[in-house]
Amino acid sequence: MNRDAVKFLSNIFGLESLKNYVGEITFFKELRSMLETQMQRGSIFVWNADAAGSRDGPSARRATSTWSPFRSRVALNPSKETVVPPLLERCKAFNPLVDLHRYLVARRQVRCEIKSISQTLGVGLLEYIYTTILDACQDEIIQDTAHARQVDIHSTLQEIKVLRTKLDTTDDEDEQRALEEDVTGKILWISWCGILSELEQLLAEVTNCIRREMDSMTPEGSDRFRQGLREIGDIIKKTTQHNDHNDDLGHLRRIMLDASTGISKQQLWLAARVQEQTKWSGIPVGRLTNGECNTLEVTSSE
Repeated sequence: MNRDAVKFLSNIFGLESLKNYVGEITFFKELRSMLETQMQRGSIFVWNADAAGSRDGPSARRATSTWSPFRSRVALNPSKETVVPPLLERCKAFNPLVDLHRYLVARRQVRCEIKSISQTLGVGLLEYIYTTILDACQDEIIQDTAHARQVDIHSTLQEIKVLRTKLDTTDDEDEQRALEEDVTGKILWISWCGILSELEQLLAEVTNCIRREMDSMTPEGSDRFRQGLREIGDIIKKTTQHNDHNDDLGHLRRIMLDASTGISKQQLWLAARVQEQTKWSGIPVGRLTNGECNTLEVTSSE
C-alpha cells in the first residue's frame, strides 16, 4: 500500500475533516506499517485506486468493531497526556454572547466540514460523533451496549491476495469487474472497521475531556458549553438527514456492505454464467431463432 493508496482511502472516508472533531486517525499509517512488514515475507496485494473509484469496477452500516492489531494511542503511551480534542475548542467558539464574529465563523466552518464528511464513506461515522455529543451533554455516563465486531485481518488479506491472483489471470472483462469489486469491497470493509475501532477509542477520550472541562466551569459557562455541543449535534443531524449521495459513492457503499456480509460478485457472476449455459444447452436447436443460434454458438465456443 503506497502513499497514493493511503491518501485515496483517507479521502474516501473524509479523515481530514474528521480530524477537526476527534483528532488524527492513524489507522492507515498503522495498516501501511503492518503491510510493509507482511510484504517482507511475501506480497500481500496491490491496491489499485483507479479501479476502486471506477463504477466499471454502505449506508455505511452501524456496527462497532474490534481491530486487534491496533491499540489506542493512550494504551500505547499510558504516560502521555491526551491531546485536547479539537471538538472542545469548537464548542468554546459557539458562544455568540462572547464573540459574535467568532461564533458565525465557527458555525460556517462546522457546516462546511460536516457537509464534506457527509459526501464520503465517513458519513456513517458522524452518527457516532453525534451520539458522543449527546452523551457528553448528559449528567450521567450512558453505557454503550453495542456489540463489537471481530475482523480477522490476516485471513482477509489472504483472501484479497487470492482474488488479486485471479484478477491477474482472467481475460473475461465481466469477471475482471466482479473481482475488482470483491477486492475493493474487502479493502473498504477492513478500512471501515479499523477506522471505527480507533474512532470509538478517541470518542471515549473526547467525552472524558469534555466532562472534565465542564466540571471546571461555572454553571452558566457549563450551560453555554452544552448549548454549543447541541448546536454542533444539530448541524450533524440535519446534514446527514438530507444528504444525497452521488452514484460513485453509493456504488462504493454497496460493495463495502456486500463485503461485510460475505457476498462475492465473482461467485454471483460464475453462478449466472453456469445458469445461462444450462438454459441454452437444454433447448433443442431446431426451436432456436437465428439470433439465439448465434448466441448458443458463442456460448458453446467458450
